[in-house]
Amino acid sequence: QWFIPPVLAALMALNFQVYRPLDRPQENAVYVIGDLHGDVHCAKHWVGKTGLVAEDGKWVDDSSKLIFLGDYIDKGPTSRQTLEYVKSLTDQFPGVVSAIIGNHELELLRDRDAVGNEWRWGGAGFFQLAYASVHPGEYLNFVDDVDSNDDLVVEALYNASLEVYSYGKHANVMLSPDKGGISILEFVTPELRALVKDRMGTYQKNYLDSFRSGTELGNWLERRPILAQVNNTLFVHGGISPDAAQYLTKIGIDGINKLFASNANEDNLSDFLDRTGEGRAIYDMVTYRGNHESSSCPHLSKLLPDGISRLGVGHTPGNVVRLMCDGNFLALDSSLGRWYRNSGNEYCPGDTVQTSKNGRYTCKQMKDNCEGQIIRIKNGD
Repeated sequence: QWFIPPVLAALMALNFQVYRPLDRPQENAVYVIGDLHGDVHCAKHWVGKTGLVAEDGKWVDDSSKLIFLGDYIDKGPTSRQTLEYVKSLTDQFPGVVSAIIGNHELELLRDRDAVGNEWRWGGAGFFQLAYASVHPGEYLNFVDDVDSNDDLVVEALYNASLEVYSYGKHANVMLSPDKGGISILEFVTPELRALVKDRMGTYQKNYLDSFRSGTELGNWLERRPILAQVNNTLFVHGGISPDAAQYLTKIGIDGINKLFASNANEDNLSDFLDRTGEGRAIYDMVTYRGNHESSSCPHLSKLLPDGISRLGVGHTPGNVVRLMCDGNFLALDSSLGRWYRNSGNEYCPGDTVQTSKNGRYTCKQMKDNCEGQIIRIKNGD
């Protein structure tokens, strides 16, 4: 069925439970898909809902566009497949499909520079956080020949994570074999620690190496725009703060995107983001949440460039899309990834119910169907 928000009837959200493409897409429309977080099945599900890609893989309507709002990775175990799927759409249909960068992709690009980021995240990398980052099951996507020991290691990491969460140690423990806070190895059963330490080091090296500058996925992420404009709507992953708005006014949308692309190489990115005003503004654009506050509505128009009256963002999750500020602010992260919907920022396998040894934390079984909403903006609205 169609869900039509009362504040803006022209803005429509797709809210189907069954995976079947629409008969045909709306002409001259913009479809927007929010944070997917490591769930390639639901990525394909929601693209299917738009009806924009035919069964033979051809684009159906050249008058319509599709925009992804970033955060393709983390919190779910099929991040690589999600990235590759979204990338394939931007490669096949470059004039009508856009995919901006999210804060999780930006943190991944930063993690490639171990020296430049050694002071961040407790001396380890963002990708080694015990929550909200790389799902343990993801590592199997970066192993050439998965064997029974790899399955054993991933199961051990799931079990260890359960114990971490049961003691509320999320922020203190790192999925790191040798640095940063308390190692997850302390929660792994003693007989498996040597194996987990060895394999985890290999997994994490393979993971980062897959996104180095010069690799296919690394180059694609480095070319992701920070901002995308369609008609009178500006899309960005996080939001636009007053400080970032000053740089946006000064440099412009294309200028911001070009500046990021020219500094996204792993040798330059950390210094650019940490030591320049423009870099800090770009980091702010993918992480800012202040536009969601109702008190920000009267000031929204002052933050946007001339000719733009609406701002659409991801990053801040809800169960549905939220339309605020008389329809001029669109909060479009509706928790499309099933693993995030099931267990939030914590790492659970999803296919079974598991409980920690002390009984304080339980991983629930995940639903198979894709939930949430995507939006369609009709041309001229």
